[in-house]
Amino acid sequence: MILDYLTLILPSIFLLASSISILYLDNGSDKGFSNAYKVAIISSILALFSLIFLWSYGVYGFTLFSNTIYVDQLGYLFAISSLIGLVVVLVGLSQHIHEWKTRSSMLSLLLLSGLGIIYMSFAYNVLVILTAWGISSAASYAIVMLRKDENSVSAGIKYLIMGLVSSSFMILGFAFYIVATGTLSLHYQVQYSSLMFMAIAFLAVSFLFKIGAFPFQGWLPDVYTKADRISVAFISSIGKLIGIIPLVKVLSLGDPTHSLIILTVVLFSAISIASMTVGNVIAFSRNDVASVLSFSSVAQMGFIAIGFATIEIDPKLAEAGLVIQSLAYVLAQAGLFNLVNHVEKVSGTSRLEGIRGLSKSDKSLTAASTILLLSLLGLPPILGFWGKLFLFESAFDFPWLIIIAVINSAISSGYYIPIIREMFREGNSQYVKSDERDSVIMAAILSIGIGLISPLLLVIL
Repeated sequence: MILDYLTLILPSIFLLASSISILYLDNGSDKGFSNAYKVAIISSILALFSLIFLWSYGVYGFTLFSNTIYVDQLGYLFAISSLIGLVVVLVGLSQHIHEWKTRSSMLSLLLLSGLGIIYMSFAYNVLVILTAWGISSAASYAIVMLRKDENSVSAGIKYLIMGLVSSSFMILGFAFYIVATGTLSLHYQVQYSSLMFMAIAFLAVSFLFKIGAFPFQGWLPDVYTKADRISVAFISSIGKLIGIIPLVKVLSLGDPTHSLIILTVVLFSAISIASMTVGNVIAFSRNDVASVLSFSSVAQMGFIAIGFATIEIDPKLAEAGLVIQSLAYVLAQAGLFNLVNHVEKVSGTSRLEGIRGLSKSDKSLTAASTILLLSLLGLPPILGFWGKLFLFESAFDFPWLIIIAVINSAISSGYYIPIIREMFREGNSQYVKSDERDSVIMAAILSIGIGLISPLLLVIL
């Protein structure tokens, strides 16, 4: 049926055609950029609603293109999450990149990266993951450096080197995977257990590098604090999906042996505990909002790793938790780095004192920022609460892991709450309307709105 192919055809047409046309529409004039920006926003929204419509219409549960693509509900949810994050990022960048010589390239690369993530979400074959990874990753490396100032280029080079190391481990991991399973398909049966152990280990290193989990987070602080804030709003949110989604696909679609399940639980439980603990400890010592968000993202990846550890034990809860927690993280990071960008322009600093007085000068922005911080903290009924709840429930057979995770979640209030407190202290903050402000408010509204319907995801899956 032609309807089946629309799952990929429609987003491909909207995003690919737009990414190319943008380069021609922006002729250097204000009107040209305005038209290019509108095309980027509209094409992203059309791609988003096309996926939502096809998913709600029941167009899933089949393979395409010689079994290289598997259209399932989990794929829809990850693809939709990436496009929601993309729209939030796009809403916040128009004014900021208006004077850039590379502004049209920025819009084009954002759309291409989103398209790569969509294909990754429906991947059913190693080659599709490699191709989609190449598109999304290459675009993300360029996005970090597009401002072309010294800090952005320096951060971009570090991010690129990290990406090359990560890609090397991924290729090596998939080489072991193909030999261990005898297939390129992600729906595998293990033929050589020892080689499959090596495959999972190398793939874990690769994708954990990409998401910045401990002990592979060394690149993350420099990139998050030195690169342009709008670039970081993308890299720290949607960019993490480039590592999360393929690891979910590898772990969820196959037929693992008992020993492989044990390896997965032990490996990712250790990564989870280490990431949560180290991220929390380092974030406590920071008084710069961007730096706090950088190290707190390491802790947030620790919660995501719980889903990796339990996805072969309780797939339904783990997958629901991974999708919701990923979306909550994407919205919060995209919104909060836009907040940092806004505050930096108004007060001249991203340190905690820069946000003092925000509650008096801009109540809407203060409320939205508070919602996003509380979402990361995991307070109900915001989206982040449901993500953590489902992840904790998926680890029901490992109460020690739940206890450690709950303790670390409580500890994180020690650096999220002070940011909220500083917004309500006396200060000289002024009301300034900006695209970044709109993006923060939009992210907060989505976090509340989607959070209210998140429990229904268990019924859907």
